[in-house]
Amino acid sequence: MGARRCLLLILLACTCLSVRSIAQNCSLSAPQKLAAMQLTNLFENGNFEFNYGYCENINDGRGVTAGFAGFTTANGDALDLVREYTAGYPQNRLAKYLPALILLGKTQSDSTALLTGFCKAWAAEAHNIPFQLAQQAQVDSVYYRPSQESADSLGLQYALSRAFLYDTIIQHGDGDDGDSLAAIVNRTNALQGGSPADGLDESIWLPAMIRERRHDQLHPENAATADQWIVSVERTDVFSQLAETQQWGLSGTIRFNTTNYPNESLITNTTASSSAMCGQNLTSSDSTSSGCSQSIAVSTLFAMLCLVCVVTAV
Repeated sequence: MGARRCLLLILLACTCLSVRSIAQNCSLSAPQKLAAMQLTNLFENGNFEFNYGYCENINDGRGVTAGFAGFTTANGDALDLVREYTAGYPQNRLAKYLPALILLGKTQSDSTALLTGFCKAWAAEAHNIPFQLAQQAQVDSVYYRPSQESADSLGLQYALSRAFLYDTIIQHGDGDDGDSLAAIVNRTNALQGGSPADGLDESIWLPAMIRERRHDQLHPENAATADQWIVSVERTDVFSQLAETQQWGLSGTIRFNTTNYPNESLITNTTASSSAMCGQNLTSSDSTSSGCSQSIAVSTLFAMLCLVCVVTAV
């Protein structure tokens, strides 16, 4: 009977530990996610307001760049968006460009010869709420969620770190080339000897990641992006400044001051006293269904188990 009780207690401990382990991955709260997206929008469109109608060829080797997150015609994400939107709203103004977008995406061509009138149609369609929602859904699927999955694997807990990964994937993509988010992360980990998931101090790892990305902006593998990326280094300088001033939580009023972004401030929906960690602090009430308080230390839990087992055996 004593052995059975011990076994049940150990199983309960394993359940608690599993829940505790899962809780190490966290997500940005809604206000933190909004702040992260607004920062990226500033870099992409020049202000904190989402510009769903933005559309132009910025001559960065990716064809036309459009929408609040900078979907491009050369890498296929503009195609995915228009195709998904057209499935629900077939009479839209962009549907006629699908054959051209398919061709450009398949060949990864930056040509705009087949896109006459495309930006005018995009801007007109951007007034429709369904098209705005489609853009948001595409960003979540292609950029935001993959960036946060990468943050989970790296053990990132600061909201600022997670926002930086989101901004990086927006500009650099999630491909397998040397300019991608994954490539920059891998080089950073190689230089630092690991990531926060390996026990490294996140406040040291993040600035190293920022420096590695800045170097890539100045010396990209894809030469076609060089001219545009060289003038975009201030977006990494902003994150560097936020790290230096320890604005880890993206809370209160986010402030920074650079040449292209002088005396900028972004008022968030979280108080400055909020935790710097992503999401909310975990308490026992956050996981009532688990039957375990996540605040119990592992060593204490096993010490209690040992004591109970000894008493039971006696």
